[in-house]
Amino acid sequence: MDNSQTYPLFMATDVVCRILGVDPQVMLETSGLGALPYGRSELRGTAKQYFDCWNTMEVLSPRPDYVPHLGVAISRGPVIPVFFTLSCAPDTETGLLRLAQFKSLLGPTLMRVFWDGGLLRLEFDSVDARVPMPPNLGALHLVTVVENIRGATAHPVCAVAAGFDGSEEDRHMIAGHLGVMPERSQAAYVAFAPEDAKRRFVSENPALWADIEADLSLQLAAQNNRWPVADRVRGALIDLMPSGRKGAEDVALALGISRSTLQRRLHEEGTSYQVLLDATRRDMAIRYLTKSTLRVDEIASILAYRDANSFSRSFRTWTGFSPTEFREANDRNFT
Repeated sequence: MDNSQTYPLFMATDVVCRILGVDPQVMLETSGLGALPYGRSELRGTAKQYFDCWNTMEVLSPRPDYVPHLGVAISRGPVIPVFFTLSCAPDTETGLLRLAQFKSLLGPTLMRVFWDGGLLRLEFDSVDARVPMPPNLGALHLVTVVENIRGATAHPVCAVAAGFDGSEEDRHMIAGHLGVMPERSQAAYVAFAPEDAKRRFVSENPALWADIEADLSLQLAAQNNRWPVADRVRGALIDLMPSGRKGAEDVALALGISRSTLQRRLHEEGTSYQVLLDATRRDMAIRYLTKSTLRVDEIASILAYRDANSFSRSFRTWTGFSPTEFREANDRNFT
């Protein structure tokens, strides 16, 4: 395992802290990461630093039931593009296999999906065996995936087996959400009956999935320096924008190069950072307006706009229509 590998911390600083009402700067300082430039550029950390943030969150949380509270809030709250891998799928098994492919984009967690004894089993683990995943982070994964499946199937799906390395109190805390009492186990896992594994999703969206898969593949490729810089920039933007970051400095940091090097290489490829930012935003906006039911303000947030009005002004510049007008015209063309 390469100890220099880093992962975005936005799930901790921008999602979990907001849900729990914890000051992100206080969390980082308590974790020993106060020197990180929160609010000025994308924050990334090693697997150990990522897990240190989670352990600190456990201490700072004002709620004793923070694990199930977070699991429900994350599954029903902020739009996180990686979760489209699950919701766009035709059924539970397909969605989980897709999610496993891109799970590492959210943090240093491996997700395995396989059949075991007639049950569909998911296991969550650290990407680095030397840096174990905190037990309650494993518990959060279990709650979140069950809640996401319930939303996608519109059915009260329950696990038939589950486990993680938590105390009896911790296991009781999530039992009601999973539908089964988790056992004490080294692996964080959850298992589903065959009928739930094959249960159809009401949220299936193959047209949107085709584009989302391409976007997520670009995100993975963003760390591969053999790809053209323009492609890597688009991948980094898709990764960064949902956390509100869109600056060249953020992208350069994510790619592991200086801002001046980024600009020079883009010039050599016949483009510029602003051209790529506008094109990426435009393409994603059109996709979400025509292939999803996301509200305009939700799309604006995914694209790192300050508010829906700012997004609408840009969209009108690109297309001559407001987002609402564009969506209504597209709907009329297909009715």
